[in-house]
Amino acid sequence: MKNLFPITALAFFLFSNTALAQTGKDCTAIVRSAQDAADRADWVIDGDVVDVVRMHSDPERLHVSIDNAKVEYELERSPRFFSAMLIADACFSESESAIPVRGKAAASQLVGKRMRFYGTKLTAGGGRRFFFVQAVAPAMPAIAVVRKEYTDKKQLPIAAPFDAQGWTRARSADGGFSVDMPGPFSDMTKGSGGQAAFMLRGTDHHGSTFMAVFERSGPGSSMGATFDEAYFKPNANVTRFKGADAVITQGTLPESNGAKIMHGLWFRVPGGTYMLSIIADKEHDAQSLASRQRFFQSLTFE
Repeated sequence: MKNLFPITALAFFLFSNTALAQTGKDCTAIVRSAQDAADRADWVIDGDVVDVVRMHSDPERLHVSIDNAKVEYELERSPRFFSAMLIADACFSESESAIPVRGKAAASQLVGKRMRFYGTKLTAGGGRRFFFVQAVAPAMPAIAVVRKEYTDKKQLPIAAPFDAQGWTRARSADGGFSVDMPGPFSDMTKGSGGQAAFMLRGTDHHGSTFMAVFERSGPGSSMGATFDEAYFKPNANVTRFKGADAVITQGTLPESNGAKIMHGLWFRVPGGTYMLSIIADKEHDAQSLASRQRFFQSLTFE
């Protein structure tokens, strides 16, 4: 667990600098068009599909071999290559891409054609994951030359209407996501550093901290690197959450001398990485953890 906690520096930058558009409950709702894919891609690659393989260990996930690769766009430049193996991401939306990849007809529709893949670049193992596919024609959507910049800011705690259990709906104004909170919450943005990050932070009546954090992908993405490292460890507690590959973590908060327990859920989506966490004093851990299901499952994407 020790290697997971450097990322809490990001959370506690926001912590110490201490409410719709159509939302989706599943990560495949994040990308609904080629333009959405272009806005969230770490890379865009054109290639001639030479083979499509399904592994017995994960038959729903396609492994696609391409030749004559052409990198159309890359956030973080990599060495030149001619051929590559691209892997379908868990957040691949078959209904939104031009070509289905999960059905039996996938191989016949992909092999021998030149296709354009939009995807995520993992920092530790797992290769490149694509979440959108289209034919090379029509032309690729425009990709912003300069990504939107954000300034560090924090709203004062927001006390929105509460339900009978004391919960309220919280929305990240800059991050584009919403979640239920067990009390008043703060909406924070970290624009400085490697990549912009956005946090909703609240507390329950036991004083336990509930955090939902999203960090954009790209060079210097500490949450992306932490997720990749944790997910590919042999003993990782991996799962699927809202359609995405996810990893569950648990440990004591650094410098708390074991007095505070941190329960985390980390997962990648097109465009970045999420962390949902509950931090509780030992004596209140069980009571606050009883709210985990509502807190985690209430997350929606815009």
